[in-house]
Amino acid sequence: MEHKIDKNFHDTRLDKYIRKKYEGINLTEIFKLIRKGRIKVNWKKVKQNYRLQDGDIVKVFYMGGETAVKKFIDLSPKETEYIKKGIVYEDEDVLLFNKSPNMVMHKGSGHDYGLSEMLKSYYQREDFTFINRIDKATSGLIIGAKNLPVTRKLSEDMRDGNINKRYYILVEGRVDREEFQIKSYLKKTDTHVVELDKYEKGAKESISYFKVVQRGKNRTILEGTLGTGRTHQLRVHLANLGHPIVGDAKYGENTRGEMCLFSHYTEILSLGIKVDLPLPEVFKNKLTK
Repeated sequence: MEHKIDKNFHDTRLDKYIRKKYEGINLTEIFKLIRKGRIKVNWKKVKQNYRLQDGDIVKVFYMGGETAVKKFIDLSPKETEYIKKGIVYEDEDVLLFNKSPNMVMHKGSGHDYGLSEMLKSYYQREDFTFINRIDKATSGLIIGAKNLPVTRKLSEDMRDGNINKRYYILVEGRVDREEFQIKSYLKKTDTHVVELDKYEKGAKESISYFKVVQRGKNRTILEGTLGTGRTHQLRVHLANLGHPIVGDAKYGENTRGEMCLFSHYTEILSLGIKVDLPLPEVFKNKLTK
């Protein structure tokens, strides 16, 4: 088989490229094929960590193991309309999507497909992927990349703290402090995430920042910012503070209706992209209840 490298795989390691194209060949066998010259680049033997360049020709002298062509799901008219309404920013490389509550991000856990599979079908691009993810019950902005180079770049930006995100949160009770932070350790159990004052095996350090946006009689709207990105971080921090998120069925008290956690602000510093969505009306309505 012969493969011509395009910009999507520019600067990708040879072994990772072959692993993606030939899922039926295990990694040990791939290393062996490269070492024996049965996988060549531009008709020359190279090492497994060779970085592919746009225009390179990869020759694979091996029968079988090719990754099966994946079929896109069929979108209903209602699903297509949902996607169109959810797009708040896009260019040829990047998508910012406003996810509704109770929409899953990916297939699995009883769901045949999620928002990721829907957008792959909408764009007819298997290489579309989300850079970040939010819980099923959480709503608001998520970042998608339409090709692999942008996926790699934005993943680095996310890891290096060059993407800023903020959340509107409606919590139970009146929060007296105007601004505060919570720093602790979080550890996953089979069903929940627990908060610890001290480190123990399996726990990870977490930090969240909060400020008051508006107070009601018995509830408060906060803006939250993640210092770290642990599972259920904002939900656990606020619940253990005594101010659980309204509608949080896992950690909260009042579990009726949608969870009031909304990712309203995203800024991608390297690309000069910034989106700030308004406070949802449902938060204002529930503030006074």
